[in-house]
This record gives sequence, structure tokens and C-alpha cells, in this order.
Amino acid sequence: MNDLHYAVVVGINRYPAIGDLQGARGDAVRFRDWLVDSDGGAVPEGNVALVTASKEEELTADFMSAVPTREVVNRALYEIHRAVAQAIAELPGEQQFDAWQRTRLYLFLAGHGIGLADNSAGLLMANAAIDLLGNHVAVRPYLDWYVAASPFREIVCFADCCRTGYRGSPPFGPPFSGTTQDPEDVDCFVGFATALGDPAYEEQHPDPDLARGHFTTALLDGLRGGAARNGLITSDSLSDYVVRHVEDRTQTMLVPQRPRFTKGNAPMLFAGELAVQAYPVKLCFPDGFRGWVQLRGGGPDQSPLRLHVDSGECVEKLTPGLYRATAESVNAADFRNGGFFEVMTGGGNGVQL
Repeated sequence: MNDLHYAVVVGINRYPAIGDLQGARGDAVRFRDWLVDSDGGAVPEGNVALVTASKEEELTADFMSAVPTREVVNRALYEIHRAVAQAIAELPGEQQFDAWQRTRLYLFLAGHGIGLADNSAGLLMANAAIDLLGNHVAVRPYLDWYVAASPFREIVCFADCCRTGYRGSPPFGPPFSGTTQDPEDVDCFVGFATALGDPAYEEQHPDPDLARGHFTTALLDGLRGGAARNGLITSDSLSDYVVRHVEDRTQTMLVPQRPRFTKGNAPMLFAGELAVQAYPVKLCFPDGFRGWVQLRGGGPDQSPLRLHVDSGECVEKLTPGLYRATAESVNAADFRNGGFFEVMTGGGNGVQL
């Protein structure tokens, strides 16, 4: 396990004064699950703070008492600062700097968001309103504090929220003090779900617990192996994977979603020596469909797989990740969900196109 990795994971569905979301809380839970998975982020469960409202708390109709608030997020971050500082302080002096070099903070934010004057994004808290947009966590001021105070060697921040412009609210940063006159060299890897000024989307589902944001879906699929290059998942391969798949999944939207990433001095490693296994997947095509199909997915350097379909279904060996099936004939009927499907570890029970 990565004992010196920590995380604060925030997901907000319920916004009494703005309008609710379906997938943000579930996306936060799914990201937390990847973090604590020994085959994922390998972060000890005690090092991860999940900041969401319970289903009972989401029943409130009073936006002024809705949770979580910025104070709750700040408390979770503050407690983690103290925890990592204590963990390093308990080591012998000659080991402390090497230990700090192994520290990493994950900050995951999902919910409604706004674009701010500093060109970043602000995650709106549950108690935000159209005339209370200052109730937010602004990405850039928080990152600036982490770089200046350097409690962690690496900062990984993912913000799955809109960045639609609103210049009437200044960015609000953290309340923490304790910056240093001689900050250490901190690397940041930051992923925004969409470009500045644009919306981010979630995939609706009749069961709200199964709704998912397009950005987080691609992010987790990439982290679970879809973004592997030569057995490694790095910040470079992950960002390329997420951008490509989110743009593909939202290309029919009025404003397609275009993720944006900023990277540090060197690629961050998320998984090494990863053996990506292919699994048999049954592809079920619409009644009467015959002809050539292209499957796009896997790594960015992987060529499309071309299949000739001469029956209602076929079985192909595919690695986990996001795929899109497209018929080569312009006269063919559209596939379900635009041809997009996901291959999970183990292959699953089949895909209906």
C-alpha cells in the first residue's frame, strides 16, 4: 500500500437552490473505491476522506442547511495535513525527506461548478444559490496554497464539474496558514472535466445510483488499465485517454465536452508493470444487421479492429476500457448508445449494440 498517499473525495448531488445532479455522489464513491483498491490507487482506507451527504441529508429542502459545505471540505483537508505531517515527524530525521518525496494528495471534486476569474473552476457546495455562488471550493487558490506550503510532494486534482463562466464571484481559497519561505519542489497534475466556459455532462440513468459523469467514467476506465502504455499508466497516457474518450462520447452534444489537463515537470506514475489481460466479450448486434464494423478503443496507438458481422452476435477478446462500434455502411441503423460500450475486468455478460 502507498502509506503516504492521502485523499479527499467530494461528491454532491443535492443542490436545493440550484437543481440536483444524479451521478456526482456515485462518481465520488467509485473514485474512492479505486483509491483503496490494492490493484488501484493502493491508498489505505484510513487515509481517504469521503465528503458526501447521506441520502437522508439529501432530503433537506433548506439550501442554507444543505451539506457538504466548504467548511466540511476544509476540515477534511486540514485533518489530512496533520496526519501526513505526523507520519513524517515520527520517522528518524534522516528518513524524513525521502518519506516526503513519496507523499501524494488526491483531491477529487464532483458536482455543479462554475468558471472563475482565475481561469480555473469552482466546485459549488450544496448550500450554493444563484446569489450565493461564493459557496464554492476554487481549484486554483487551493493548488497555490499546496505548492507554497508543500505538505505533499505530489498533488493530483480532478474536477468533474462545469466551467461555465461567471465573473461575479471571486475565487475563494483555503483558510490554512503555515506556508513556508522555502517551499519544496511540488508537482501538480490537474484534470478539468471540460474547457473553460463549457459545460460538463453526466450520463442519465433510470436508476440514479447508476448515473455517471462522462469525465469520471473515462478517468476510472483509464486508471483501471485502459490508459496503459507499455504496461505503465502515467499522467501523460491517462490524460490522452480521457480526452479522447470524453470527446468521442459527447461529440453529438451541442457543446462537446473537451477535458483539459495541466501537468508537472515529469510524468506521474499511477500503475507500473501492468499486465493488461484481454477477455472474451459477446457483441450482440441489432436484428438483421450484417456487414463490416469498426471497433475503436484501447490505447491511443491501437488501430481500430475491423469485424465482419454475418450473424446476430460474435465474440471478441478485448482489454478493459471504453469502446465504440461503428458500422461502415452509411445505410446501417444506429447502434444503441451511439455504439459506445465498456469492457470491465472479466469481460462481463455481453454488450447489446
